[in-house]
Amino acid sequence: MQTSLTTYARIALAVYVLALAVVLFQPTPEIASGTVLGVDDLLVRFGFPEAWVAPGRVEFVLNALMFAPVPFLGAWVFPGLRWTDWVAYTFLASSAVELTQGVLLSARSAQFVDIVANTLGGVIGAGVIAIVVALLPGAAWLPRQRT
Repeated sequence: MQTSLTTYARIALAVYVLALAVVLFQPTPEIASGTVLGVDDLLVRFGFPEAWVAPGRVEFVLNALMFAPVPFLGAWVFPGLRWTDWVAYTFLASSAVELTQGVLLSARSAQFVDIVANTLGGVIGAGVIAIVVALLPGAAWLPRQRT
């Protein structure tokens, strides 16, 4: 059972990282900006106060959520990594993305706050899988992580 889950996790991780790369390395920020504005509008329509769902706050939360699946799925593909390793890798990857956007993509901008949000997403994804593994230690379908 673990082997088939590992295979599915590898496929899901590869597809997710590819989709993430498409969004992050777009020469212009239309996909990202449009998503932020669309979610902002949706939250306002659902009655959230506009002060809570300002576009900058929505962008921060979406950036965090965008990176959370990577360590979550990665735990099955690379079970030897600790949650702290995933946080470090998320920070490094996010820094590389922002550097690339700032240096090579003239219509994009590099922002430190994006590195913070993306790293927080790594903390969330790694934390969720660490908590699930701790709460269900005998479950055969869970990855075996180092602590």
